[in-house]
Amino acid sequence: MGIITIDKIDHLFWLGRYTERVHTTLKYFLKGTDRMIDADPEYYAEFCKKIGIVNVYGSKEKFLQTYPFDESDPNSIITNLNRAYDNAIVMRDYIGTETMAYIQLALDDIKMAERGNSQSADLILVIDHLLAFWGCVNDMIDNEQIRNIIKLGQGIERLDLYLSLGNPSYEIIRVYRRMKQFLLKSKLRYDENVIYTIDNMISGSDFNYQSVKNLLRNLITE
Repeated sequence: MGIITIDKIDHLFWLGRYTERVHTTLKYFLKGTDRMIDADPEYYAEFCKKIGIVNVYGSKEKFLQTYPFDESDPNSIITNLNRAYDNAIVMRDYIGTETMAYIQLALDDIKMAERGNSQSADLILVIDHLLAFWGCVNDMIDNEQIRNIIKLGQGIERLDLYLSLGNPSYEIIRVYRRMKQFLLKSKLRYDENVIYTIDNMISGSDFNYQSVKNLLRNLITE
């Protein structure tokens, strides 16, 4: 397919980021739903704070209905899934119709969940189809650089979210090391000083999550 242009790199990178954003936030939303129903109805405010979005919801009921399904909410799960789909459409010739189709299926799932009576069960289908999307990225895309750019976007987004959510340090380190592998394989330009600094930080017994998040914003220089 020739040289991958800067704009196509950008679409591939954000395809990885948005699909991972939906995958991770949806998993934590489902866990939070159980917590809000069973014990802590105000947990949605903590959830918003952790993932860095403005709490505009005002109640558990409003959050549970709006955050997954409201396409006018710029932070909603469906809005981010639409963004993933928009990037996939542009890159259809590079990622393949079958790969892109799993994002369409995930969109169908989330719309079905909004209308249906088994919301949580239907939302789990979104996660399943995103996992199938990642399987297709691995199996159906022959161009190694394309695969690695998408996976780099996924890795950076997962790392950023895990840092925001306060996941255990061993999970942060595992995701970081995987992300770095894809970064090196992607052939994109990056700031070596950022990697050097993060490497030194995580080698210690106690590193600052926010500092790592701040460094990640300056990693890619492409």
